[in-house]
Amino acid sequence: MNIVQEIINNNFISIAMIIGIIIMIAENRKETPHGTEHIAVIVVLLSIIVVNTAMMDWYMKSSYEAHENYDGDIIMKLMYLRSAIEHILFPMIAYVLLLLVAPVKKKYIIFIPEAIVILTEFINLFGTRLIFHYDKHLVYHDDLFFLLPYFVGMLYLLLLIRYSISFLKEKQMSRGFTVIFIVFLTLLECYLEAAYIVVDLMDEIVALDVIVYYFYLVAIYQSEMKIKLRTSELELERSKRQLTISQIQPHFMYNSLTSIIYLCDKDTQKTKNALIDFSKFLRKNLEAMSRKSLVTIKEELEHTKVYLSLEKLRFEDELNIELDIKDNDFMLPMLTIQPIVENAVKHGINRSESGCGTVWISTEETEDSHKIVIKDDGAGFEIDSLKELGENHIGISNVRKRLADECGGELIIKSAPDEGTECTILIPKELSNEDSGN
Repeated sequence: MNIVQEIINNNFISIAMIIGIIIMIAENRKETPHGTEHIAVIVVLLSIIVVNTAMMDWYMKSSYEAHENYDGDIIMKLMYLRSAIEHILFPMIAYVLLLLVAPVKKKYIIFIPEAIVILTEFINLFGTRLIFHYDKHLVYHDDLFFLLPYFVGMLYLLLLIRYSISFLKEKQMSRGFTVIFIVFLTLLECYLEAAYIVVDLMDEIVALDVIVYYFYLVAIYQSEMKIKLRTSELELERSKRQLTISQIQPHFMYNSLTSIIYLCDKDTQKTKNALIDFSKFLRKNLEAMSRKSLVTIKEELEHTKVYLSLEKLRFEDELNIELDIKDNDFMLPMLTIQPIVENAVKHGINRSESGCGTVWISTEETEDSHKIVIKDDGAGFEIDSLKELGENHIGISNVRKRLADECGGELIIKSAPDEGTECTILIPKELSNEDSGN
């Protein structure tokens, strides 16, 4: 308990900043901005340094005797190990920070200076004292290559400056100035420690560097998400317009109007009803361009019935419709069922050998979703060919996209030549209920 308390007392700021970074990473764990894994590595390395330094401070205060001979003692070996870890980890942090900030392509080549530090520290630990040594009273002394770890750390900081200049040239101002600030802060700390103005603030400065750059990463990530969201919204609007255009096709309008004209002399009331249905059909398709909310299954089925009534003018008894509606209390995107039914009539029934057939529409509630099935006994097709149908099946691709974007639904298509087609729409209950509640 005394050890833990001593560590906290001597390194309170460092520990608080490390905990702060961990909280920020945890808070943004779902978004995971680019570079989060590098920051996590830096936090781990920084935590090791803090504990490493704190353990030495605790020992020096509690058990160290200045006049005792520690030569060959286990404590001396631990002190060598502690110093070696510190010398290795500070340039290692600078290396990881470089990978985080800059688009480094030759990572292994840039790691060579750090590898030299590691090798030299191992030689110093188990052989010739090249960097440092302790005398018998555990007093630290510099040796020939004592500046090597600091030189390598400075090398990585200079590379950071080089990349920050390139960021500024590429007009990535916020990124460039953020990196320059981090490097300036670190170099200033090194100078202040070399001049003995401050002591042992490197871990706090590194933690502050990480926090500054993580805030920058989060800001950039949020900006990118806004752009992606806006792009997605524009794509959705374009998809809706495409769908609307595809649903008011000239051939359908021509066929419907021709059938209505034919009815004029035969049945006035039927002609009037057909014109009302035609008007409803056009209005509903045009609404899809501006309406963003989901519609009820009842409303969607009503629009599909209007469409089928117009097709019945042309097909008459050659087109049969069967409905089995067991679930009628959920929401779905507008113009979801009608385009699929239109494909069943146009590409299924109309292209079958007999030129006639049946379209079945059913709904049912499952444990976790609302299920809609549209089935026909028409011509059918090879599923692999669906990708090559292009504009002829633009309605299907739009339905699939809008289902995914607006309510997390999916469209499953099964078909075989001369065996008809079955389209299944699955709408998750949770998302459907949330949207209906809004």
